Amino acid sequence: MPDEAVTVLSGLVASFLSGLLGIGGGLVLTPLLLYLPPLLGAPALSVKIVTGLTIVQAISGSILGALRHRAYGNVSARIVWLMGPSSAVASLAGAFVSRDTPDRVLLLIFAVIAFAGAIMLLLPVTPRPGTAADVDVNRPLAIALALVLGFFGGMVGIAGIAFLIAALVYLLRVPPRIAIGTSLGVGLFAGVAALVGKAATAQIDPPLAAIVFASALVASPVGAAVSVRTQPRLLLAILAAIVSAAAGRIAITALTGL
Repeated sequence: MPDEAVTVLSGLVASFLSGLLGIGGGLVLTPLLLYLPPLLGAPALSVKIVTGLTIVQAISGSILGALRHRAYGNVSARIVWLMGPSSAVASLAGAFVSRDTPDRVLLLIFAVIAFAGAIMLLLPVTPRPGTAADVDVNRPLAIALALVLGFFGGMVGIAGIAFLIAALVYLLRVPPRIAIGTSLGVGLFAGVAALVGKAATAQIDPPLAAIVFASALVASPVGAAVSVRTQPRLLLAILAAIVSAAAGRIAITALTGL
């Protein structure tokens, strides 16, 4: 099976989950593009090209998912504009740093961020009540989180988006459904900045990137439509399971090379 066909399949799955769970798709797309091609007889993709493709998926998936979640009233513009610009600056820096970072280090960073996010998603919490229009957060803490997660997300393809959802829910006390929609808006800022950095350092494959973008146009709105009909606690549990599985497989590769 050629790389293009594998990329279509991976992009559709990742984009659906992006809209459903607000994860930007990178946590699913990264392991799919790393491990699925060899299993299907296609040439393996390099880690840096994979992280570049996840940036493209994150942007397209975030745009479509955020618009759909905004239509349902689940995106806090206040938080997006508070955390988005800081995340973008840090993400651009991370994308440039990733050029000279060994592949195993990138994978290990991916796994650590994903594991931390999964653990947080399993913790009990009672979020503050409120709507997207009136929810408020600790501003210094929100900006600090955006800088840290933006930098590492820019390095490894927005893997920090899962931790961002966990941070919004458990550290900033944002209602889960609003956290999922808002994370896509913040991720869009980071994704555009990271794309600039990845493209400037030759970490984007244009034909495969176009396939990923087209896949997101189809699947991300479907995932968002399903999301608003699913219980928030179930969404967080599904997200934690997916993040844990992806992090575990990536960690094995980072530590053993397998």
